[in-house]
Amino acid sequence: MDAKFVNPFITALANVLPQMGFKKVVRGKLFSKNQFIDSQGVMINVPLTKHVSGNVAFTMTEDTAKRLSSVIMMGFAVDKLDAMAQSALCEMVNIVTSNAATSLNKEGVAVALEPPALTQSTAQLQVCNTNYIGIEMIIDELPIEVAIGLN
Repeated sequence: MDAKFVNPFITALANVLPQMGFKKVVRGKLFSKNQFIDSQGVMINVPLTKHVSGNVAFTMTEDTAKRLSSVIMMGFAVDKLDAMAQSALCEMVNIVTSNAATSLNKEGVAVALEPPALTQSTAQLQVCNTNYIGIEMIIDELPIEVAIGLN
């Protein structure tokens, strides 16, 4: 997969998350895996359509999800991933992926996004038909994995 498809997501995470109250956003490992991603407990998937089809999936532990949603909701204590906390996480992912899609569209790669869907399980998700690029991101010491899979 060409870096022009991956870099907009890394840039979007680095630019958007500090605006949401996060202090430190660091890219960890970059890797390639087969077409399936394993959920760490919480997964938010955004299907991509138009010129490029596939998925962008964000996975994290439940504890990480609660802590991230707390920051997004301006420090509100999150003891469980209720509808409000889930909505905050989906909105974070929606803003990041929309930002990346805008960058891709400016580069001539037509991308449209479907709404993010959050699931709580340890199931697998088929991200694409081939291998996907995985990015480990550390957000205020909280690790998440972002899978970018294009068909």
